[in-house]
Amino acid sequence: MSNYQLHANETAISIPRIITVDGINYYEILVKCGQVMWTVNHRFRDFADLHDRLVSERGVSKDKLPPKKVLGNKSPTFLKKRQDALEQYLKEMLIFLKVTMPREFVEFLDFHRYDIIFLVQHLASSLFLRGDAFLAKSKKYGFSVLELHAISERMKIACPPTEAACSNCNFSHILDFCAQLETIIVLPTKNSLPTILYDDDTDKYIPHALHKPIGSSNLIPVQLRYELSAFKVLRNLIIYGVPTENIQNVGALRETLSRIEVYKSETKQICQIALCDNVHKDAADEELDKSKQWRMLRHAVFKENQLTSIDRTIRLFPSLKDLVLDKNKLDSIAHLSHLNNLQMLSLRCNRIAQCTEWHVQLGNLVTLNLSQNRIRLLEGLAKLYSLVNLDLSCNLIDDINEIDYIGNLPLLENLRLMGNPVAGGVDYRARVLSRFGDRLQEIYLDNEKGNQTEYDMALVLSALRISAQKSHRKLHSLLDPVPGSSEMNDDTAGAGAATSSKGYDEGAR
Repeated sequence: MSNYQLHANETAISIPRIITVDGINYYEILVKCGQVMWTVNHRFRDFADLHDRLVSERGVSKDKLPPKKVLGNKSPTFLKKRQDALEQYLKEMLIFLKVTMPREFVEFLDFHRYDIIFLVQHLASSLFLRGDAFLAKSKKYGFSVLELHAISERMKIACPPTEAACSNCNFSHILDFCAQLETIIVLPTKNSLPTILYDDDTDKYIPHALHKPIGSSNLIPVQLRYELSAFKVLRNLIIYGVPTENIQNVGALRETLSRIEVYKSETKQICQIALCDNVHKDAADEELDKSKQWRMLRHAVFKENQLTSIDRTIRLFPSLKDLVLDKNKLDSIAHLSHLNNLQMLSLRCNRIAQCTEWHVQLGNLVTLNLSQNRIRLLEGLAKLYSLVNLDLSCNLIDDINEIDYIGNLPLLENLRLMGNPVAGGVDYRARVLSRFGDRLQEIYLDNEKGNQTEYDMALVLSALRISAQKSHRKLHSLLDPVPGSSEMNDDTAGAGAATSSKGYDEGAR
């Protein structure tokens, strides 16, 4: 990001070409400040308006601007001559206004969009006029990464002369505003806020611009680092399309933040979030530093990133109650047993095929969303005794007998199975409800309770299953040899087992 205060002597202005749009000629102005450059387009009328203001307010000589021509102003020769004259005019104005850099000149050249000093002054002036009214309505505000970078860099330097001359542009207006915010959204650019940020069933997001230049400049959002130390009472942090690793200092957020959301940030590991401001973020071979714990964090949403695993730094969120990891690349879970307060886990749209002994890690879980994964077997969920809500929609479950593993969960009330092969079978709802025995009327299956017809059929199917199981046990006991006896051979035992199994399956159907 440019810094005119440091690179005033390395600042240059030129007009490399003329752009014609709908018959109107625009002069493309190229501004270079140090290593940063950008373009801004203006027609001659804009130059005339600027000049009138500089003449009346800044004492600029009236004859500096090339005169307006009514006839022949479309000819290439005239346009080239005017292009050169306007370029010379801007160069002279830059020299004349180099120290004061009045606001009208700054905004004409878009310094307030791409330069640290002038962007901060522009934001400060806006907050001076509207900040209090805004805070009275909401404690939530969206910052572009460019704004946060500018604020962070401004905190490191002395007050520039151009700011001291204008009380409205004082940096303290920004610091006061930031210190009162409870929620901020960090965006690649100011206009990249998604249409709907929280709707799980929509893809109506404005594409983020993580690697694209900002506006007409050569500034790239992914390259801009920033601090969050100016936010003293922040409760909610939403990062959309920006790397969390770009945060250089979280300030006191580890002690105040209760909710963090990270979307489309290309994050591959939890440590990139948990240790976002650490130089060595993995801490793979080190004991986790308790001073890095996010002690107040209750809700975490890490959605639409590139997570492939849950690393050990998840332990740095010890008070977490809700964890959303939708639309990543996870095929398993790990280290969640350390989250003793975890009640809700969402793993929608990942690559999970196995749920082996998940009760070891999720002993207190109340809500589990595993929709749109690759799950076929449910035995690993059989001991999640605290589970109330379970979403298994759009997986690969094709055997009705798999429901037995969750049919005995004592608190389960809401079960979603739509989108699985098993849901396409005849009398699917009654067959599923039959697996819950006396609790079948407590179950909401695919968001609906059963009707009386489904209950009646479920009771019949349940009775048949119980009868089949009793027959199976009785036949098994008759065919089992008395201890110490060798009268029954292997062929007889095999035939008995096959008969028992057949009777059980027919009863289930």
